[in-house]
Amino acid sequence: MNINCIIQARMSSTRLPGKIMKFIEDKVVLQHVVDRCKMSRYIDKVIVATTNKKDDDIIEKYCIDNNILYYRGDENNVLERYYLTATTFNSDIIIRVTSDCPLIDYNIIDNMIEYFKENNLKFLQPKYSNGNNQKSRGGFPDGFNPQIFTYNALKESYEKSKTDFEKEHVGPYMVENFLEKEYNILLIKNYSKIDLYNLHLSLDTIEDYNLIKNIYNKLYIKNKNFSLYDVLDFLNIYKCK
Repeated sequence: MNINCIIQARMSSTRLPGKIMKFIEDKVVLQHVVDRCKMSRYIDKVIVATTNKKDDDIIEKYCIDNNILYYRGDENNVLERYYLTATTFNSDIIIRVTSDCPLIDYNIIDNMIEYFKENNLKFLQPKYSNGNNQKSRGGFPDGFNPQIFTYNALKESYEKSKTDFEKEHVGPYMVENFLEKEYNILLIKNYSKIDLYNLHLSLDTIEDYNLIKNIYNKLYIKNKNFSLYDVLDFLNIYKCK
């Protein structure tokens, strides 16, 4: 059984263009995401799924130069891009991660994989703080929220999804048809100084970039494999929201 992580990535971003090629400490954002996913005990391959746009030639070159597996597909039909990537690399179970999550925690990924397999699920995502499915936007664990699904679930989604929204966001059809349980990320402490409801830890703006750089500056030197709980401890101490 092949368990593959597919990271969707592109250079275009209206709020922070080229964000995945910005440096944080010693690596670009994309490399941090790839490396943190590779720490998983269960993932067989980590693959970058980028677009056919010329602007994303730089991502292809980066992947070639750094021995990263990659696939190029449609920019807007991300669902098709995932399906073709998963097919090309003979995936049985797919971990979906976005390239704007340089804090992604491989421990959460592994715990979710175990839960996914133990419960014989077709689709799994973390439970959000302000809702119980993908229809609710934002909320903890923003930046720590992989999705896991079987190849057959992805294939059915690809074949039956009709709307642009379903094709752009990959998961809506699977949420509607295969979501039986959600994974609850436990909070091991009372993080009283953090507004978990509105905590935003993915990379979308220059403010996000500065915050994530600050987190890396404090944690990465001591432990390159820092966890979600290390991040929350840091934010709770420094009253960051």
